[in-house]
Amino acid sequence: MTKFQQEEISPVQKGKNFEMKIEKLLTDANIKCEITGGPGDKGIDIKGMKKGVKFIIECKNWRTKNIDRSIINQIEGVLSRQSNGTIGIVAVPSMNRYTPGAKETARTSIYNVILVDN
Repeated sequence: MTKFQQEEISPVQKGKNFEMKIEKLLTDANIKCEITGGPGDKGIDIKGMKKGVKFIIECKNWRTKNIDRSIINQIEGVLSRQSNGTIGIVAVPSMNRYTPGAKETARTSIYNVILVDN
């Protein structure tokens, strides 16, 4: 793919491609999950379960914008409406995208919040 062709991909399509990549990584690891992202997804792009533990994933394919504590606060809001013990995961292309504030907010959250990259 040329640089010109990459620039033609819309941010929405980039997000969908990232969600599909994460979903494939999980299913290849025998983790049952499904993509739920789209308009009105209420902050859940992928949901699944492993060994009886429910998880939700918010995918952010932001290459130029950092993930700050507001994104962690959003997933905490989603987790507040889920069954007790649900794990919230924020997935980004690189751990460098998380601000120190986001990392601290996740670390001290009353919910199970995990920050990952692909």
